[in-house]
Amino acid sequence: MIRINLLAVERPTARKKASPAAAPGAIQAILILGFFVAGAVAACALLYLWESSKIAKLNTDIAAAEQRQRELQVIKLQVDALEAKRATYQRKVDLIERLRAEQSAPVHMLDEISKALPDFVWLTGLDQTAASVKFTGQSNGLTSVADFISALQRTGFFPQVDLVSSTETNNVVTFALQATFKSPEVAAKEAEIAARTPPKAAAPPKQP
Repeated sequence: MIRINLLAVERPTARKKASPAAAPGAIQAILILGFFVAGAVAACALLYLWESSKIAKLNTDIAAAEQRQRELQVIKLQVDALEAKRATYQRKVDLIERLRAEQSAPVHMLDEISKALPDFVWLTGLDQTAASVKFTGQSNGLTSVADFISALQRTGFFPQVDLVSSTETNNVVTFALQATFKSPEVAAKEAEIAARTPPKAAAPPKQP
């Protein structure tokens, strides 16, 4: 009698192929790449910290400079105010000294005129208007009048003396002189003030 096995024949289960092991070179490459990335990240972090410290230092220096500038500005304003007060006081002192010199100038002027008056010259009038002085008088001749003009100029009080008119009658010359009066003391004081005063800067030319 023949027996037929209708059940499927059991086949042996195929074994799964084992996955090949990773190559040693790939592991080293991965490790090197990891170290490189970590190093790059660390370098970037250090660079960021360094730049941040530089920026913070710059900000601190800028703040200190701005504070110093504000302090210097306050000091400058104080110095300017003191300089303005000093200039005001100096102008008052100069004015007082100039007025004092001008007060003594007429006395000196009359004294110098008396000394400069030669013989045979007589003054009949003396009129002063500001710096202009007019002399009228008589003399025995034009030579004596010329000597009087030269003597006035030598005093230093009359830098310019002009003969305005002269007429002769019966050997008597009637003359008129026009002179510019300048006290040497006042002139010296004005020169001293001008030397202390800085010259004004010229205005820049206008652009066409």
